[in-house]
Amino acid sequence: MFLPSPKRIAVFLSTFCIFSAVGQSDPIFNANGRLGLFYDFYDASADNFETFRPRYPNNLVRFSAQATLSAGKYFSMPIGIDISMGQATYHLPQIPEEGLIDYVRNPRNNININPRYKWAQAFLGTQSPSFSALTTGDIPIFGAGVELTPGHFIFSAHVGTSQIGINANPLQNVAGAYSQKIVSSRMGYGKADGTRFILNFVKLKDDIGSLDQGPIGINPREGIVLSPQLQIKLSSALMLSTENAVSAFTRDLLGPDLFLENDFTPLAAPFLAVNGTTYIDYSNISSIDWKSDKVGLGLEMRYIGPGFEPVGFRAMERDLVDYNLKTNFRLFQNRIMINGTTGIRTNNIQSTTAESTQRFIANVSLSARVTHAFSFNTNYSNFGFRNNVLFDTLKVEMIQNMFTVTPSLQLNGTSANHIIGLGSTFQYFDEFNAFTGSFAQTRSTSFNANYNVVFKETPLNLGLMGMYLQNTTPATELNLYTIRLMARYRLLDKKLTPRATLSYTGVQRGEYSTDHRLQFQLKTAYKITDALEVQLGYNLSNYIYGSFRPDAKTTEHRVNLSLQQRF
Repeated sequence: MFLPSPKRIAVFLSTFCIFSAVGQSDPIFNANGRLGLFYDFYDASADNFETFRPRYPNNLVRFSAQATLSAGKYFSMPIGIDISMGQATYHLPQIPEEGLIDYVRNPRNNININPRYKWAQAFLGTQSPSFSALTTGDIPIFGAGVELTPGHFIFSAHVGTSQIGINANPLQNVAGAYSQKIVSSRMGYGKADGTRFILNFVKLKDDIGSLDQGPIGINPREGIVLSPQLQIKLSSALMLSTENAVSAFTRDLLGPDLFLENDFTPLAAPFLAVNGTTYIDYSNISSIDWKSDKVGLGLEMRYIGPGFEPVGFRAMERDLVDYNLKTNFRLFQNRIMINGTTGIRTNNIQSTTAESTQRFIANVSLSARVTHAFSFNTNYSNFGFRNNVLFDTLKVEMIQNMFTVTPSLQLNGTSANHIIGLGSTFQYFDEFNAFTGSFAQTRSTSFNANYNVVFKETPLNLGLMGMYLQNTTPATELNLYTIRLMARYRLLDKKLTPRATLSYTGVQRGEYSTDHRLQFQLKTAYKITDALEVQLGYNLSNYIYGSFRPDAKTTEHRVNLSLQQRF
């Protein structure tokens, strides 16, 4: 059973007390936001199911707070805190006991304080600098940053730890990781919605000395990316933008010496360690967009080099060229909206792998409000993937088509409002089988319907939902059907709101007998005051397998308790 350490309890209590004090009225500061304390309990049992794994940790305590303090006309300070006293998911490997600083800056937690005065803003704690599509955007760091935007001038700088160092320990299921830091900065001039020029720079580096012994299969890395970004407003409706980026990335700081020098490695040497695993490459994204009140058209071209590394992104597909066309229409006072995107992606431009590939992507959606009561949405997407190999086991060819339509009807009666929704999805997926020389076909069809009634005189809501899914592959056929009942009622002057949901799901796999799942959910919320609310929830899931897993059964219990305050 998980027992929180005194250090974590101290962090919880201090943050709760600080935000409770912040929420009180003050003649100088104005505060608005919310805070919440959450506890989740989970218990599971299984019969004749040796490989069953629980889906959640047994106990989890979380604290969340989002607030903005302001004083006067120009000062504001957003504050965000999301911390947990235990492992947030069952499937992650156990990590060693942490010190207080390591606990605060652990990626599973999020603590940030971002004071702002006029055109100057500071970033303290967890932050995710987002500069451009080729530099940085989705890696959180724990550190400090600043952004200055006087007039049309733009300057940002951020430095922090994106990964704490963890020594590998196979006996405790700890994979290990090097400590990693990221430094990023940008400088430019112009308007966000007009003409501007920005120069972006990002650097990543692993600390070799942060571990007693390097983890197996993980190499220490270092890399930089530099990108000039230009945006030109040609007219009130026409915008041209382009970004060119060059990256130098050493994939193993302990790798062999540089055995072949080129014209670019001397330029990269002052910024990072260069050896035989260093790659230098460039990329470009250019687009032109025309927008009016009712119509939008756009063309985009992407080239991502095979050796290019976007330092501030987790992953990016490389060695490709994209051509994309984007359109959108808003007609009849936005009662009809059409959005479409089509594109062609060619891979392996520089023949760095065995074969080239080409994909075609199309996506068109239509949203229409026919009358005040009736509306519908529909979407069609086509995805294709193939390479250039003929009559070979390396041949890859896939074609997927998917069509969905979801009409809805809302009727306002004298005693109640009725909401009726329907939905259907048709998906066809064909994949070439190189061994048989034919296509393997997968077909998936689903239908769903829901009905909700909201009574006007009585604080009662009722809902009924049904769904049927059929999925057919060359190997087997899957049929799934679900029916769900829901009821919600408000009492005690609408302060207490209990809600109950009962659902049954049947799953049939091929010739096996049907699996049965019964799920019951009970959730209630009580408003202690207009701003303070307590919630309690219980979830029971009982799954009885058919002949697919004879005599197997799982039972899961989950309890959720929360206290949330608005101020």
